[in-house]
Amino acid sequence: MSDIQNNSRRTFLKTSAAGVVGGLAAQGIAPGAFAGEKNVLKVGLVGCGGRGTGAARDTLSGDPNCKIVAMGDLFREKAEASLKNLQSTQYKDRVDVDSDKIFDGFDAYQKVLNSDVDIVLLATPPGFRPLQLEAAINAGKHVFCEKPVAVDPVGCRRVRAAGEMAKKKGLTLISGLCWRYEDGMREIMKRLHDGAIGDLQAIYSTRYLGPVGRRTPRTPGMSDMEWQIRNWYFFTWLSADFFAEQFVHEIDKISWLMKNEYPVRVLATGGRETRIGKENGNIFDHFAATFYYKNGLRYAATTRQQAGCSNEFQDFVVGKDGTADLMKYKIEGKNPWRKRKNVNRMYHNEHVAMYDSIRNAKAVNNTEYMVNSSLMGIMARMSAYTGKEVTWEQALNSKLDLSPKYYSFDAEAPPVEVAVPGVTPLI
Repeated sequence: MSDIQNNSRRTFLKTSAAGVVGGLAAQGIAPGAFAGEKNVLKVGLVGCGGRGTGAARDTLSGDPNCKIVAMGDLFREKAEASLKNLQSTQYKDRVDVDSDKIFDGFDAYQKVLNSDVDIVLLATPPGFRPLQLEAAINAGKHVFCEKPVAVDPVGCRRVRAAGEMAKKKGLTLISGLCWRYEDGMREIMKRLHDGAIGDLQAIYSTRYLGPVGRRTPRTPGMSDMEWQIRNWYFFTWLSADFFAEQFVHEIDKISWLMKNEYPVRVLATGGRETRIGKENGNIFDHFAATFYYKNGLRYAATTRQQAGCSNEFQDFVVGKDGTADLMKYKIEGKNPWRKRKNVNRMYHNEHVAMYDSIRNAKAVNNTEYMVNSSLMGIMARMSAYTGKEVTWEQALNSKLDLSPKYYSFDAEAPPVEVAVPGVTPLI
């Protein structure tokens, strides 16, 4: 492990004392006395695209005595490319994947789970997350689970149940909502929770960026199901649409700011102006949502993915005694503060937290916020798609289920229907 990684690891462990170390103290375990620290933990990767390969690198950086032993992806070429990538890194000596431990097909995740791994990294498209997370917990595996955890309310409830099962089994379940592990964000959140800007008056998030995602062209003989999965980002049943798939990071930061209090209702709008044509599936290219909380506070959240436009990326909070710019680590008003240097790595840190919890037999479980933040994104999408106000209770209990009847390249893919506000029904 490099010096910067060691420094990052030490810094994160120090700042997370209220979490893992606090729990250890309650058990009478001395901080730093990592039980089984020298034991090798075997890791399986499910979903070998860019994010999955990145998660594998992060997990190898997070603990010096773990190794990747199995990999699975729907497409074998993805798994093989990911393996080659990992074998070119500084961690290549801990990438120990035999050819018979590279799995492909719709059951690749199950084969990884059956390959004697201790930990599984889930980084497939979100539409597969509930099924695969449930299977991983049932198999007794510790899990790193990418965001969002589902694409619809039915999936969110399935993940919540799996998370509760993880608690009963004493399994660690770490979310890919990485900002909660970023040192600058942790520091400004603590100051805000301690009252640095007083009572909150209003919250704003904007994430205006360019187009995202490359498209895989359709080749002769490619089924609808395969084509959609290869271009998963552009289909709601696979990605949840980008308000829930990417903007979920902003949603989760604000949920954290609100001490995990969630809105009572949302009213949203959206559409697609530049993201048109069959190759763009059925997702929107812009959203604007207002979340309403029971104390009267409102959170205005807007995002777009359109080329040739001015970009902006911020989370801005107005309080009675000042303002806070979360992305700039800056507080103005009665209690001014600014963090000018930030070298901590949040992706690395979440894996450090995972390994420390496992080695100390003090399971960490992120179920509540990873499910609820995902549901916030989904309920806003539901509102934008239908043009209707959606309450938290409606979203929580909705029967909306976007999954196909069964998973096979020969199966009928979900219909590609672009939502029309005021016409698309609220389920």
